[in-house]
Amino acid sequence: MARTFSRFSKTIILIILGGAALVSLIPLAWLLSTSFKIRSDVFAVPPQLIPKHPTLSNYAYVWTQGDVAQYFMNSVLASAGTVLLNLAAATLLGYALGRLRFRGREVIFFLGLSTMIIPFASIMLPLFITARRLGLTNNLLGIIIPTSAVNLWLSVYILREAFRALPDTLEEAAVIDGCSRVRVFWNIMLPLVRAPMATAAILVFTLTWSDFLWPLVIMRDQSKFTISVGLQYFMSMLTSNWHDIAAIAVLASLPTTLVFLVLQRFLFSGVLSGSSKG
Repeated sequence: MARTFSRFSKTIILIILGGAALVSLIPLAWLLSTSFKIRSDVFAVPPQLIPKHPTLSNYAYVWTQGDVAQYFMNSVLASAGTVLLNLAAATLLGYALGRLRFRGREVIFFLGLSTMIIPFASIMLPLFITARRLGLTNNLLGIIIPTSAVNLWLSVYILREAFRALPDTLEEAAVIDGCSRVRVFWNIMLPLVRAPMATAAILVFTLTWSDFLWPLVIMRDQSKFTISVGLQYFMSMLTSNWHDIAAIAVLASLPTTLVFLVLQRFLFSGVLSGSSKG
């Protein structure tokens, strides 16, 4: 009876989750469909999920229109630079807070973690003034440095917990063999936290890529816009050209999807290795 109830419960849960996944995919499917439609098909009655006259001209048009390609490249450089700088700082700080024993490390960690609850809007003005005095306005470094700092403690939290979970015997054996602290960190500890690093990289990349407010504030030159700002500017010009807007929206969502597909093997390998312990 208990086994039958358990199977029934799992079936109900799977049906609910499958239905929720299907509902969440409908807007994405409609966006993708619209990006391949001609203008007359967009406003067809009844609506068509599968275009009657599919075309790639929408993608060709938006890619060559104005500075869209430049917006895209700006976002790639800003997001990649933010991830690299963020992880470089977070791995060092996460290792220090997770593996080294010194007075006040818990206080430092919780004080740093508490900064995550501060709304970005409340620090945007002093951050902008500081960036302007440092000459970072209208510069991709004006996005990379502040954004990596704002998201630093998110990555530190993930990596600190990962470093803390590693057994002490690995580090002790390496020290006995004559490894320096730097070599222990680089050759032994860092490869073991690839999955948490991939998690942090995906989160930081997604947050940077989709950020609209800070790039809008820090950039003055239109050619320096990121894709999120450029998309809004592009929409204001196209107004009702929904097929072109859908095409650029699909293009804007591709990098985050690709980053996840590239790094997912580290995520799932970390989950599987964690589930096989003990």
